Amino acid sequence: MQAMRFNFRTLCRNAAERGGQMQRRLLDALGAHHSVKTLPEFGIERAAQLAGCTANHIRNLETRGDLPAPRLVEAGSIQRRIYDYNEINQIRDTIGKRPRRPDGASCVRVVFSNLKGGVAKTTMSLHFAQYLAREGYQVLLVDADPQATTTSAFGFIPDLDLQDGDDLFPALTEAPARLSQAVKHTHWGTLDLIPARLALQYSDWKLSQPEERQNETLGPPPVRLHRALKTVEDRYDIIVVDTPPSLGMLALNAIAAANLIVMPIVPHMYDISSSVQYFRILEQVCALYEREINVQRLNILLTKVDASTETLNNIAVINGAYGELILSNRMGLTKELQKSASDQLSIYEIDQPRGSRDTYNRAIMMLDGVNAEILLAVRQLWQQEILSGIETAEAARARVPA
Repeated sequence: MQAMRFNFRTLCRNAAERGGQMQRRLLDALGAHHSVKTLPEFGIERAAQLAGCTANHIRNLETRGDLPAPRLVEAGSIQRRIYDYNEINQIRDTIGKRPRRPDGASCVRVVFSNLKGGVAKTTMSLHFAQYLAREGYQVLLVDADPQATTTSAFGFIPDLDLQDGDDLFPALTEAPARLSQAVKHTHWGTLDLIPARLALQYSDWKLSQPEERQNETLGPPPVRLHRALKTVEDRYDIIVVDTPPSLGMLALNAIAAANLIVMPIVPHMYDISSSVQYFRILEQVCALYEREINVQRLNILLTKVDASTETLNNIAVINGAYGELILSNRMGLTKELQKSASDQLSIYEIDQPRGSRDTYNRAIMMLDGVNAEILLAVRQLWQQEILSGIETAEAARARVPA
């Protein structure tokens, strides 16, 4: 038996070495272009609409030198000004229309979480983060899923482009401040990423060990992401977290770090049943770590909604149980969204639709509707924090003797 164990161990070691050589060959073959991602470009009228001014105002700012000279492309016999989302934010900064969290309000952490896979957690966290960046907010997107689909969508190939330390693991097991070393800039100027790798799966096992539960310096394992995010959150308006399709230590850390949980549910019977177990586990987690957990709001997002009678009946059941928790906007099934997922692109990064223009527009409208509603929830949390601060200050002044 001992010999068998030794042989298997040797096989694994040799296979890992050969695999490492294969990775290096793949990276050499891919060259430098595999990670190059670009933003869609559009004309001055669309740029003005996004920035919140007129096209003439942008032209005047460029003429005066308040904005860089425009990029021009040939369009028949004329030259056409073109812009991307990063340049829109330059315009917003210049005209004073760049949105930011209000003074006196903290960074809000939005976590997309569910026990099940296949409910569009990754799709929605990716598109919500990019929607926020498109609108001009400073955003950090945290990939807490070892499958690293979100990471791949930004052009990073896990375990080829990323090394030890380029994920959450050091911040969860060594020191919270290590988180800043994992932050990567992306082709979206206002959107940073903390990537994931398959090796991140080891975190669940590591954080479950007895010595970790007794580590007084780092604190209880389920609240370590909460502490790590505190070291970087002042740089951002909103932090978005994508979670794994399970309820291990990584998912628990994300929940414990959340201010707002968005729970995607597919309106099918099995998904409805799993939501019951999800809420029971959340209750237990809150009971254990009540002092650390600061979830202020939870919303349910219906995803992959179709027009079948069964789906409509199931939605009625869900409304009966969770009515006030459910977002009014829903994500339906669209071919454009399915194509973008297979191509590791978001809808917001597509220059031209791969399918029909109507399908593309429908996908954009649904995404914008859902994301605007989640952003409204974030703004309400900011408003509540500001009002709470005012009330606390007034109460303190009232206690001071005249």
